[in-house]
Amino acid sequence: MKDSILYQTSAGLAKWFSLNKNKANHFFALMALIVTLCFIFQDYLFSEINNTGFYLREVLLFKVFWLCFIPFSYLTFFLSTKVKTVSDKKSIRVSLLILMVIVVLTAHILLSSFLISILGNLWQFFEISTWRLATTKLIDYLGVACLFYILAMWVAEYTTKTTERLNSQKLEDQKNEVKVITIRDGKKVIPIPVSEIKWIESDKPYVAIQTEEERYLHSSTLKEILSELDNPNFARIHRSTIVNVSKIEKLVSRLNGDYDVLMNDGKELRLSRNYKKKLDTKFF
Repeated sequence: MKDSILYQTSAGLAKWFSLNKNKANHFFALMALIVTLCFIFQDYLFSEINNTGFYLREVLLFKVFWLCFIPFSYLTFFLSTKVKTVSDKKSIRVSLLILMVIVVLTAHILLSSFLISILGNLWQFFEISTWRLATTKLIDYLGVACLFYILAMWVAEYTTKTTERLNSQKLEDQKNEVKVITIRDGKKVIPIPVSEIKWIESDKPYVAIQTEEERYLHSSTLKEILSELDNPNFARIHRSTIVNVSKIEKLVSRLNGDYDVLMNDGKELRLSRNYKKKLDTKFF
């Protein structure tokens, strides 16, 4: 069960960030926008403190460099995906990723220099060539830009590897997961689909298995049947109760560390504080 909880926690984090490259993309783009706005606000404060004029077009001119991080961050994630399809060999992938950073970084510097040069000329602030801007003004930002794209590349790689690992683990779990358990009722052998089990409780010398339709007595122990199920959806919530967490409606606190587990059919089960952490983390 401990491994199950760790897997579910890891999967939850991956779902928010690692498994969703679009969210990671949006995160980097948002950071670039926030940085740009912070620099604009800094220039505004400087003008207010020193009683100088604040001209938005002039301020925005060199902020074009930071705004260019937005499209190029998306390009970085796109290229990292393409690198994955080229080769699975680590040395080749690393070489291609390094080349990717160099190409994206160079394109960023040149494009932002070109845009600043064009806008500077249109707004009549100055006339300066793209090459001069790239090799003088913007070269100061080279370290920051390089760090940004290395970090973006690492996150893109992390999302890919995490996705593959979790999907592989999920497929393996599904492959090994018990779909049906069988119990004996006299001379009859009754198969019970695991997905239909709502909870299992001790009813010595048996355990009682409650399904959607029936209640079955089975000559086993809670420990043995939990091991037999080997399913992350099942957790022990009390020394005498196992529950299928997918059938839980909500948890209601007793304000003393214990909870009542409200099932989706209205049944209430007792959750002991000793087993609280063994439930799916989405309930806490």
